Amino acid sequence: MEPAQIIIILAAIVLTLMALKYVTKILFRLILVLIFMIIFYMGYQHFSGSNIFDNLNNICLKENTPKCSCFAKPILDDINSRFTDDELNNLKSNMLKSNIEFGRSYQAKESEIKKCFEELGQNSLLEEILSEIKIKDIFFSSEKK
Repeated sequence: MEPAQIIIILAAIVLTLMALKYVTKILFRLILVLIFMIIFYMGYQHFSGSNIFDNLNNICLKENTPKCSCFAKPILDDINSRFTDDELNNLKSNMLKSNIEFGRSYQAKESEIKKCFEELGQNSLLEEILSEIKIKDIFFSSEKK
């Protein structure tokens, strides 16, 4: 082997090790940030005492708006049809599970919700509601990807 090839191989090894060290440092920081976000989110939900189903009920308490009739009622009807009152109370006490079940109900009623908003000419209202939910519930995914 020629000295130039040896130098190139050594330089490639050193550069690879440096890149690996840099990438693992970034990944470690990202994992730590993710862990802190999850802990913060779970603590917030635990100590705030609110859940997504009560927030949906509050939308309909004010008045019968498109938010209520097109968005909240179909989801609440789906939840009430799938769970008994006791199961629903247990679900409300588990914030993470209630968010998951909300997502399932939204996905099950998504076409009905969109159709209702289109009939009322309120297409932008659905995006507004979903953005409000994303702010309140950080880890909720609104759309199937």
